Amino acid sequence: MRLVRGSAGRFCGGDVGSRRRGLSLLEVLVSVAVFMGAMTAIMFALNVGQRAEVSARLQSEAVLRCESVMGEIVAGVSEAVSSDDNPFLDDETGTWYWSADVTAGGASGLLQVTVVVEHRPEMTGEPNAAFSLVRYMRDPQLFLDAAIEGGSQ
Repeated sequence: MRLVRGSAGRFCGGDVGSRRRGLSLLEVLVSVAVFMGAMTAIMFALNVGQRAEVSARLQSEAVLRCESVMGEIVAGVSEAVSSDDNPFLDDETGTWYWSADVTAGGASGLLQVTVVVEHRPEMTGEPNAAFSLVRYMRDPQLFLDAAIEGGSQ
């Protein structure tokens, strides 16, 4: 390396023939490839995050709807009978359905109530979010029979 007098009269380091004014085509292509790879990874991560957010929102709504239906059955607002594929009245999209299965609970006067809520999009028909809740409750018919029997005496 030797000092060379430049056009402005200043000394600068470097060889006289080694002037470099820009990037080579290979350097540009490598930097673009690295940039595109990074963008692909970022977009993939955003897509995964968005899907997880939608899945969590649907699962939360399924839990709330299932607890609501179970509360109606336990409170006596809805009859404690088995039923399948009932739509929700407040569902504007028509993609939420609930089913109830009422069986004997293993003891006298005890019922096992199982409520399943599913979200089924129109395109596939397969549930992409579901929740199931099981509770035991006293048979409401026992209370009615006792009230009728007590009233007739």
